[in-house]
Amino acid sequence: MGHAPENTRESFEKAIALGCDEVETDVWLVGTRLAIAHDRENAAAAPLALDDVLAICRGRVTVNVELKCAGSESAARETGRVVADHLAARRADDAYVSSFWWSALAAARDAAPGVRRAFIFSGAPDLAALIKGAKELGLAALHPSHRYMTPELLVAAHAAGLKVNPWTVNDPSRISELVVMGVDGIASDFPERVPKG
Repeated sequence: MGHAPENTRESFEKAIALGCDEVETDVWLVGTRLAIAHDRENAAAAPLALDDVLAICRGRVTVNVELKCAGSESAARETGRVVADHLAARRADDAYVSSFWWSALAAARDAAPGVRRAFIFSGAPDLAALIKGAKELGLAALHPSHRYMTPELLVAAHAAGLKVNPWTVNDPSRISELVVMGVDGIASDFPERVPKG
């Protein structure tokens, strides 16, 4: 997003050119269409659909598909179910789902257990409850806001077999702190600032 508008073909191509391991995209269920847009108001007119992004990235980079919905548990569940089913049917092993919504991730698990799942959060949840819930849901990773990234969170997550990928980190000094801490990945608008390996 630091180089091209988010959720566009240009941004995905730029991320690939910069050597990213993953790209993140936002998907909304609009009728039967899986529309790519950050905000609901732009989803209906979005030029790209999920299949477009998967086609751009196939064999080149993993796609983190953020399940978006607008304040409704039922919409979250339906989005999780439809997207996970879609990825499973396409055998999109180089894509997984993430969400702020536990219900979306639970529905994704129930629909397609083989599709990896990650929980996104932007607060400081109770650590024991977070890890317990993540294990019960069979998550592969946690995606905390970098502001809430702590060594304690990392140790607990790794002990539970979870990867930890904080977002969105653009400050080089904070990136360095997280690298030293030992996080598994870092989401950034400027991926060239994140060291590889």
